[in-house]
Amino acid sequence: MKKVLKLFSFLLLTLFLSSGLFSNGFNLNGVGSKAISMGGAFIGLADDYSAVFWNPAGLSQLKGSNFSVFGTFLLPKSTYKSDLYGIDATTESKLYMSGAMGYFKSISDKLTIGIAAYVPSGLGVKWNGDDFSNLTQGTSLEWESFLAVVSITPVVSYKISDKFSIGATININYAMLDVKKPGIGQYHEDLNGLCIGATIGALFKPYDKFSIGLTFRTPSKITLDGNVEMKGAGMYGVSGTTEGERELTWPMWVGAGIAFKATDKLTITADAQYTDWKKVDLIEMNYTDAQWQAMKAHPLLGAAFNSNFEFYWKSKVQLRFGAEYLVSDSFAIRAGYYNDPAPSKIEYINILMPSITYNVITLGWAYKTDKISLDFCLEYLMGEKREVAPGIGEALPGIYNTDIFVPNFGFTYRF
Repeated sequence: MKKVLKLFSFLLLTLFLSSGLFSNGFNLNGVGSKAISMGGAFIGLADDYSAVFWNPAGLSQLKGSNFSVFGTFLLPKSTYKSDLYGIDATTESKLYMSGAMGYFKSISDKLTIGIAAYVPSGLGVKWNGDDFSNLTQGTSLEWESFLAVVSITPVVSYKISDKFSIGATININYAMLDVKKPGIGQYHEDLNGLCIGATIGALFKPYDKFSIGLTFRTPSKITLDGNVEMKGAGMYGVSGTTEGERELTWPMWVGAGIAFKATDKLTITADAQYTDWKKVDLIEMNYTDAQWQAMKAHPLLGAAFNSNFEFYWKSKVQLRFGAEYLVSDSFAIRAGYYNDPAPSKIEYINILMPSITYNVITLGWAYKTDKISLDFCLEYLMGEKREVAPGIGEALPGIYNTDIFVPNFGFTYRF
């Protein structure tokens, strides 16, 4: 099963994802161009394919058979400046891609089933090693991280009555972690793992113009294992390669949202979404090689072999707001805003796993016929600078920030 998922994930990543994602915490900020253009305030509306992510109960609103594709393009710019170390670093300008695809079919007026594949989570950064050579005795080494999850998600949605629907998914998650950082020379780990979770949603429409949505996504504990390399270890009589393992918990996510049709043309939405980030605390690296494991306690070389991630994050709530205005039966414009607070404490901010508070604005439009829907969105994440003073925890002192520009599109064909 793991090999099949690894192959499928590789194919999906080849289509949609390059090495480098940016988000807050581990989660990307949603699936679906319509949903994102409304600020991701979609739990109470959930009326297109992206309901598989936001609120699977909403899929009961789909008619016939639907095939959907979503593509998103991330253009991030991260900066780190430290007068103490003489560093003024900016990440390379690159375009990173992600996306989703799914097929959904109404079996009856009440029952809808489907399957989707998407990238719900990702985090990472790639720095120019020359900018950090002051920390590595003038040697240019790679500073890079990449964490991504691909979910394969069968879904079922059932309309209990005209006013109430429920839905659920099984989330088969394949996770990949790749880290390059200084050690004794260059350190590199390449890990992967599999876990299973679920999403449960409900959608209640007490009136034609008003709906309420609730969604719960279960936590998932995952073991990541794979190859670890540090060629310089040979100078101290230790093998240059070993295998390693990390355990972490993908946290619980709970959301509630409302959608209000203020007029025949204007729909307004609002969400509150809670992520239990406090489950992400110390993520240890354990090695199968006994010498590597023992070297973690070495008084001089322990820092090079100790590759634990100290996160100790705090749980956070995102507040999201959106609106859609129907210019005509076939054309709509959309806008939204949300605040995405950084889960990391300032003393644990990590240059390889950046955590920034974002204020986000979104704009979008849509064109729709009986057979197709075409959606487009522009999302701009404005980071708030975070400054670490010398001597604060284990974090590198300096000023951290990230801004991200994200165009995306969605396409649906109805059979």
